[in-house]
Amino acid sequence: MMKINNYLIIILIFISVSCNNKNSNKTDLENYVESIKKEISLNENPLILIDGYLKKYEFITSKNDLLSIDNIINVKYLEKENALKIFGESGKNGAVVISTIYQIEEYNPEKRIIYVLNGDIISKKDFEEINENKIVEIETIEEKKIIERFSTENYEELIYVIMKQ
Repeated sequence: MMKINNYLIIILIFISVSCNNKNSNKTDLENYVESIKKEISLNENPLILIDGYLKKYEFITSKNDLLSIDNIINVKYLEKENALKIFGESGKNGAVVISTIYQIEEYNPEKRIIYVLNGDIISKKDFEEINENKIVEIETIEEKKIIERFSTENYEELIYVIMKQ
């Protein structure tokens, strides 16, 4: 009887270890997104934005150099309400916004930028006068389809600010 119990314990330990190893095959980002989904009871995947560009969820599940921990500067989750304001219906499950070291900021005085505050277009002057203490979220977006939701003019970048009411 004692031998059977020992074998049973060894088998249970083996099963437990093999189950844990399956989770370790996931990328760190995938684990992060899965924890968000679990925490806020999401059935579908949130929108993924990497350096201002929309990516399919599958992109973060693949092992690639771009998304290694060493290359990621910042990862944050935009709640459903804020993601809907910025991305429309595609943000209905929230959005995971990822910044990598590959996001190169070049100063370009001629770059056409549109500024949006809580869903309304504002001037650059108004943007510069925003009280930083009242900012809830600020995102820089270069995805043309999202920019076109706010203007038909040819803007290269959208800076979206969400402020406390």
